[in-house]
Amino acid sequence: MPALADIVLTVQNKDALVADCVQLTEGRIAARGGLRGIAMKTSLSLLKAARPDILPRAMQALLPDFVGALDPLYQDFVAAPAQQDFACFLLGRSDAAVCALLQVTDERAARAQNAAVKSVYARLRGGAESEVGAALPDFARLLSNYLPRTAR
Repeated sequence: MPALADIVLTVQNKDALVADCVQLTEGRIAARGGLRGIAMKTSLSLLKAARPDILPRAMQALLPDFVGALDPLYQDFVAAPAQQDFACFLLGRSDAAVCALLQVTDERAARAQNAAVKSVYARLRGGAESEVGAALPDFARLLSNYLPRTAR
């Protein structure tokens, strides 16, 4: 069975998938309300002011690891003959999916050389599980759009 990355991160798909993930991220942040929403919007604005391509660069760097982390779940999906929709399958295993995605960022943060990056990540990590869990349905549907029709 081909790996999930071999399907969704092809030369034809990768740039579009990265752009879709950036749009998803920006949309989720823009829709956030309350104090956390203000903090997220302000942080993103500051980051983009310093480096306008910050989100596309981050997605280019992280997406292969995210897709790789979800590959065991994709392989389970392919092996389950009754399953028709990867997004639904993934949502049914949301705890495992969220854990896999956060493991990627945890490992990245642990390898970071910049103390400020580590500090910011440590402050944000407490709410990361709920943020990733809330974004998972949209991300799962987005990812499914890049799968062959038989695996959507």
